[in-house]
Amino acid sequence: MVGALHSSPHTNGDPNAIEKMENQKTLIYPKGFNITWGNDNRYWRLPPQSRTPMKDSAAELLQVSWLEVTCSTDNVEVGKSYKVGFNLSMTAAAFGWKGCTVYIMAKIGKAGMFVYKKVCLDTKETNFDMPEEGLVITVKPPTSSPGDNHLYFGMYEVWSGRWKGGLKIHHAFVEKVN
Repeated sequence: MVGALHSSPHTNGDPNAIEKMENQKTLIYPKGFNITWGNDNRYWRLPPQSRTPMKDSAAELLQVSWLEVTCSTDNVEVGKSYKVGFNLSMTAAAFGWKGCTVYIMAKIGKAGMFVYKKVCLDTKETNFDMPEEGLVITVKPPTSSPGDNHLYFGMYEVWSGRWKGGLKIHHAFVEKVN
């Protein structure tokens, strides 16, 4: 077939959508996210294509039953600890979050063990960081994948089967705490 392309319903993060700040913090903008069902405009509204990260843009969840947004960075050092999370807001029309547990999970290396925090988004409104108490992970040398010191983290709600929407993800962050 001439001109036929296989297109995925999922988005893959652009490594150029990462900004290293002077205050030991790294921001990952929506174009840097891997989003399950992100290429389907029935489920997500993504920022327009751009050559530069758009600081004032957001990935807006219209409706999904499978929430999976992940990202990664190699801007971490062995022996140091980092707080990870997402900067979010809810639209006035948000739905499906009452009693819904969302997990923020992180690991070092593809074969690493996850650390996680459970969060509830049903009482939130505008511009907040999740998890509120911070999810901290310490970078240890990986034993199963030597040399893989990437920090992988994400936001997940894939278990309830409930439709939810009205969530805006402004950026993810990684902040060195020691």
